[in-house]
Amino acid sequence: MSKLPRIGFNLSVSGANKAPTGAASIGLAYVDAVSRAGGLPVLLPPLEDVTQIAQLLEGLDGICLVGGPDYLPYHYGGRVQKAEELMDERRDSFDCAFARRVLKMTELPVLGVCGGCQLLALTLNGALIQDIRNDWKGGEGAPLAHAGAERTGSAVDEFRHALRVEKDSLLARAAGMASDRLETNSFHHQAVRPDVPMDGLRISAWAPDGVPEAIEPAEGSAFAKAGRFVLGVQWHPERMPADPAQRALFESFVRAAARRG
Repeated sequence: MSKLPRIGFNLSVSGANKAPTGAASIGLAYVDAVSRAGGLPVLLPPLEDVTQIAQLLEGLDGICLVGGPDYLPYHYGGRVQKAEELMDERRDSFDCAFARRVLKMTELPVLGVCGGCQLLALTLNGALIQDIRNDWKGGEGAPLAHAGAERTGSAVDEFRHALRVEKDSLLARAAGMASDRLETNSFHHQAVRPDVPMDGLRISAWAPDGVPEAIEPAEGSAFAKAGRFVLGVQWHPERMPADPAQRALFESFVRAAARRG
């Protein structure tokens, strides 16, 4: 049996300050998406001692950064938010140190999903639209109902919108797109700010209201010169397993990881 590429996942954290009942977890849809694509999922604990991250990364072939509650707003100069909207400080601390190590000190392929896309931007000196409904002024008309909390009934899970994807982008190639339109779901109230440049990344997909939906290596960047797979998507492809383009994203990511083996 050939060796499967090992894909590491960061985890959600709950009750870290309520020992011994604190827990770390991940949605099974993420694990299943990577497994179906031919990867071996590896769950990475949110270590208190971030100096151990280097050893945690040993033997991994790729990293999938997953979503969750909001990263703490001080990372990008945001305003104070309600505590219930924010992720546990232990996860925030680990994720930020972990992403810095992965992006700046390894050559591992990276796929960032929803909050993972935002983490890529924050790690590379980008910033976030803190709340699309209240803060986004860049598109024509009112913003779409990007957040599930803005929808009711079956629309919470079944809502879809099209993206405009830059032709011949990493995203277009990874999804096997024949046109510049891609249908996605939407479960986010934040997004990457387009007016704050990221180090080495650029925006490559937009929602109809102009909200950025994907980031990837900028032309001429170290990532691009190395041919490194670094892709952040603002939606949840793991929740659309019947869609060939969404499956292809994971397959392309896992193939990039396999090439390291």
